[in-house]
Amino acid sequence: MSITLAKLKEQETFPEIFTANYWQSDAWKKAKEDNGCRSFWIKKNDAKVLVIERKAHFLKFWIKPLWELPRGPIGNSKNFVELIETVFFEARKKENNVGNIRIYTPFGTQIFWSNELFTEFLKNNKNKKAPEIFPTNTLMINLELEENEILAQMKQKGRYNIKLARKKGVVIEEEKDVENFWNLMLETSKRDGFRSNKKHVYSDLLQSFGDNAVLYTAKDKTGDVLASAIFTMTEGMALYNYGASTNRKRGLMAPYLLQWAGIQWAKNKGATVYDFLGISPENTPNHSLNGVASFKLKFGGTRIICDDGLDFPM
Repeated sequence: MSITLAKLKEQETFPEIFTANYWQSDAWKKAKEDNGCRSFWIKKNDAKVLVIERKAHFLKFWIKPLWELPRGPIGNSKNFVELIETVFFEARKKENNVGNIRIYTPFGTQIFWSNELFTEFLKNNKNKKAPEIFPTNTLMINLELEENEILAQMKQKGRYNIKLARKKGVVIEEEKDVENFWNLMLETSKRDGFRSNKKHVYSDLLQSFGDNAVLYTAKDKTGDVLASAIFTMTEGMALYNYGASTNRKRGLMAPYLLQWAGIQWAKNKGATVYDFLGISPENTPNHSLNGVASFKLKFGGTRIICDDGLDFPM
């Protein structure tokens, strides 16, 4: 059963059942395995969680692996504590030798850890706030709407910039090779001051998702590459995974038409929810995502908020 915006909104109240999502899926499991990460499901009764094992080293020394539980567990919430305790039990086994378990809570639930289910569990297990690798706030569009309804719920400036890009002759092309995307990503990461992934990470993602992934590039009339983005989908949820753009010809508004192409692709593929993959929380003027949030919010949508992720040292 596909995830919907209505189901995500229901999770604000900590329902009995938490639905499957992009990060808790066999498709994401395969993507992480293709990227070299050990990934596996742990189940308890009618609840389950996908575990991603991450290994790291410092200088010449290997650090104990970290087990990451992204946007989970899913299933019957009554079994969540018992399930997480099972994860802890497995992590402490000699053959696993895990140093830390990191849990990023399911979508829409700001009250996850404060639910009475976890009162004793949190007392008995030392924890601290996890790094915000998975943003607590994201923006989602309801793809069950018709295209004209999706456009209508956008901010006026968002619709205007999409039309302007078309008027100025910007075209969207699907590409199989990541070379244009990679060149733009190098430019974007240098300009905005962040470290990009290695080149193969982007091509591996496209290969892992196959027909449920697309790489679009925006070009002007002369063929000059202005922006590029990768979109994927599974479990009814489409993601704007990565985007990159040049500072040249910014007045052509290419990223807006590119984003609209991704939304259309997701809807045509049968996705019911489109996730912009992170925005800054409200009233946080110094947040690192403020710049990109300003762009994303012009497309309308609904703000979805999650509780903080927690680290549990073993």
